[in-house]
Amino acid sequence: MMNRLTKIALLASACFLAACDQEPTGQVAAVVNGEEITLQEINTELSSIPIPEGANEEELRQAVLKRIIDRRLLAQAAREDGLDQTPEFLVRRRQLEDALLIQLLRQKQERAATVPNEGAIDNYISENPGSFANRTIFTLDRIQFPLPSNLDMLKALEDDNTMDEVAATLDGLGINYTRGKAGMDSARLGEERLQRILAVPQGEPFVTPEGSMVTVAVITDREVQPVSPEESRPAALQALRNAEIQRSLESRLESARQTADITYQEGFDADAPDVDDPNNPVESVMKDGQ
Repeated sequence: MMNRLTKIALLASACFLAACDQEPTGQVAAVVNGEEITLQEINTELSSIPIPEGANEEELRQAVLKRIIDRRLLAQAAREDGLDQTPEFLVRRRQLEDALLIQLLRQKQERAATVPNEGAIDNYISENPGSFANRTIFTLDRIQFPLPSNLDMLKALEDDNTMDEVAATLDGLGINYTRGKAGMDSARLGEERLQRILAVPQGEPFVTPEGSMVTVAVITDREVQPVSPEESRPAALQALRNAEIQRSLESRLESARQTADITYQEGFDADAPDVDDPNNPVESVMKDGQ
């Protein structure tokens, strides 16, 4: 048994030394402690950074390679410390892998998306005046706070008709928040959400859940800044393409949900509302014009 273990150890050592002796040739730009850095890695990183006009491509490539090498060395140091075996690393690696795969899926859908015709572009512009002819920059008195784990706590805000009342309620609940002046661009809201906000009586607060945060605000001023026709058409074209891509991704998601084998531990709600869903309880507790 001892001889067998010795042979295995020697074989592993030989493989490691062979990796260290690798020569960077062909598609391999460098070898860092046995780990290859390929030309494709360099080109992929180059494609994700803005390149100044007239920049020396060879110098830029060398700078990117140095950055990758430094990153690889630090990653190897982290592995030496055993950080790649921690639960936190394993969870975050899964998150990053999921995000990257979703990004690549979206890029695939972008390549397959159709180009809207002129009529569709014109209709989109006319149906979304808040993003084009009537684009408005709003000034807000805004309160923001993290989404509480118990959404029922937000029901206490239902009878608040001013921002001061909202602040007093949050103080009473022991919820930390920030309050200050902020801006809001109607073109970034989408027509449906914009109309719900505009339907709120003047001076009364509205709520907009945003990821893990809740925003409560009142419009204090507004300035119309219409988008020029020259800028409107490219923006509408991109919005239509984005909408088609989103519909395609949602269709893939719904299909995956229908065929997936998912089991839940007792106590976890399979039908919990999405945070960004405009129909979820977080938004409905305030006067949103619906």
